[in-house]
Amino acid sequence: MKQKTRVGTRELIAMLTIIVASNAFLMYPRYVSQTTLEAAWMEPIISGAITLIVFLIVEMLLSKYFPYMDIVQVSQETFGKPITMFFILIVVGYFILSTASVSRQFTENVITTVLPSTPILLIGAVFMAASAYIAYMGLEGICRTAYFVQPILIIGILALCLMTANWWHPMYLFPFWGSGPWVVLKSSVFYISIFNNVLLLCVIFPHAYHPRDFRVIGTVSIVVSTLLLTAFLVTFHMVFSPVEAGKASFALYQMARMIYLGRFFQRLESIFVFLWVTAAIVKMAVSLWGAGYLLGKAVGWKSFRPSIPSISLLCFAISLWHADLVRVITMDDQYLMQWGWTVVFALPVFIILSGVIRHHLRRGGGGRDKRRNKRRRTAHA
Repeated sequence: MKQKTRVGTRELIAMLTIIVASNAFLMYPRYVSQTTLEAAWMEPIISGAITLIVFLIVEMLLSKYFPYMDIVQVSQETFGKPITMFFILIVVGYFILSTASVSRQFTENVITTVLPSTPILLIGAVFMAASAYIAYMGLEGICRTAYFVQPILIIGILALCLMTANWWHPMYLFPFWGSGPWVVLKSSVFYISIFNNVLLLCVIFPHAYHPRDFRVIGTVSIVVSTLLLTAFLVTFHMVFSPVEAGKASFALYQMARMIYLGRFFQRLESIFVFLWVTAAIVKMAVSLWGAGYLLGKAVGWKSFRPSIPSISLLCFAISLWHADLVRVITMDDQYLMQWGWTVVFALPVFIILSGVIRHHLRRGGGGRDKRRNKRRRTAHA
């Protein structure tokens, strides 16, 4: 039997941090700026706090009732294979649409900023091929790549924030609550789908070297990514007024263009393009792997790898569905971002809670559950 992939704690933290923090380079700053104006920086804090609470509850239930099981195994044990297949297809569809959206946004960003004469098909194909290759290498390959990229991401975001200090206008952050407390809270819930840690942690739970450290993995990744997003949004709104921030499509590039530290230290945006591209590739690779892994696990394939090329091609085709970026942004905002929480949060929580209820309602199943959990721990060891 093929041994399961085991990934270290630091590598998992790096991967989960990158897939959340990379939203700073996408349309997320634009969405929250349009909704809450000056209080946009509050949204990742509120969303991160809600995510952390949900994760701690999910992690506690998984560790207690379903040790060393992922979301597919929990669903199959609770609902059976037909219903599990329906749930998995929903999650796979979300991963595919999310990957297509990220691919199109980054492709348009690159064309608009650094390669205006290059065909969109060529840039998109290169992006997708690189992401598919990393996804094909499996979770361990993705996490090792993320572990290498994470310091660059953190240093890059903090450096970008600090190097624009001569353009800071703290008064742009007032009035303090922006559009109002209720709007801030509602928007934070709508855009909480950027923290897809809960869904991914339910998928990769059995793949950690030390599942007992999973609480640390989730907590650290959520806190670090929340701080990075908050720092970027605070700086972004001190450099640009709320109206300008709400119209900015490429926040990182526009921030980088503002850097001026003297005659010999200006126009440094080309340096940040590398950060931009690597974060995008890792983010897309995680979604591709998640779609392939879940589909293979639900169907019963021995390996997920044969599905990666076809899923990548499907994502690439969907990313070019609309002719203009405006339609892509509208679809991403209205559907993936505002309703993604139903897949990222509601679905895994529903599956796990249903499994817990079934566990308690099962008559005379206490001994069998204990023996089953003992066999899982023995197999994991």
